[in-house]
Amino acid sequence: MKIEFLIENIEKFLPLVSKVIPVHSQIPILSNVLLEVTKQGFYVSTTSLEIGVKIKVPAKIEEEGATTVPGKQFIEALSSLPKDKVSVTSEKDSLRVKCRDNNITFQTIAKDEFPNILEQKGEKVHTFSGEEIKEMFEKLTLAASLDDSRPELTGILISQKDGVIDFVATDGFRLSLKKIKKSKIFSDQESIILPARLIIEAMSLSGDISLYIYKKGNQVVLENEEALLIGRLINGEFPNYERVIPTSFKTSITLDVQEFLQKLRLTSIFARDAANIVKISVSDGKVRIIARSSGVGEGEAVIEGEQKGKDNEIAFNIKFLMDLLRNIQEKTITIELSSPVEPATFRIPEDPDFLHIIMPVRLQE
Repeated sequence: MKIEFLIENIEKFLPLVSKVIPVHSQIPILSNVLLEVTKQGFYVSTTSLEIGVKIKVPAKIEEEGATTVPGKQFIEALSSLPKDKVSVTSEKDSLRVKCRDNNITFQTIAKDEFPNILEQKGEKVHTFSGEEIKEMFEKLTLAASLDDSRPELTGILISQKDGVIDFVATDGFRLSLKKIKKSKIFSDQESIILPARLIIEAMSLSGDISLYIYKKGNQVVLENEEALLIGRLINGEFPNYERVIPTSFKTSITLDVQEFLQKLRLTSIFARDAANIVKISVSDGKVRIIARSSGVGEGEAVIEGEQKGKDNEIAFNIKFLMDLLRNIQEKTITIELSSPVEPATFRIPEDPDFLHIIMPVRLQE
């Protein structure tokens, strides 16, 4: 193979490729990246077997070919080169990279040992705009679990029924739900579970992103003009999320998102040493946020809002509150409460098709 390309044309993809390369793999070839040069272009691929990525880099093609090189080192080397033209040439068991007066040689492993990361793309079921996928999924992925012991909770459920598509994520302590009014996105199935990690990586892409499902291969693909992400559908029984959504409330209060977040940052100083517990007290159109640490002290902040219904109080894990607020671009948020032991619902007036639920923490008085 022999190609030339500009560093600027590949550097924006290097963080994505780097994140997919396994840190400690028992299969040596997975530590490598696959470089392919065809008439169609120059492609860089990597996989952990659970997730794969293939990017297309604009390049001048001089000679076709394919090989694999140590991934982390290849990415590090490219990241360290000046922003200029790079020439890449493969010679027997090595790959030469040249940029100005910098010369690098990598040992290679044949392409044949690298796993095939894509059987076929499958059925195209939906296309998200770049803005849509970020705005919608940044509020969903925060609720997905990081614990692999229950794989279904590490994913995002897409469920279709009655002309509405539900996108849901939950880790058992919190839940995010986004509704889209659309009759159907799948041709023959009611629901699937997408890996949240795949969605998180797709959020770094720009432009329109198409979702493909290859049911026979249990595979999901997200693709834009420059990159293709491949993952596995998650098998498992997703919890009955509709059962945990409160159908009524006794108290609601609407607050400014950024002011609420600032007050939480202040009280988090004390919550850190108290199991991250923060008490929320709603009365007279105000929210008092209190965190106490026996070894440090006490932090209290007050924020004014628009209250409806009776006074109330509840306690939360402050990290759950801050995770939600950090991922909201809108200006206001409404909290709906029933009692200190029932889940609270968080709604965004500017996005009525979204809701978030957080389970309370029981305080021992």
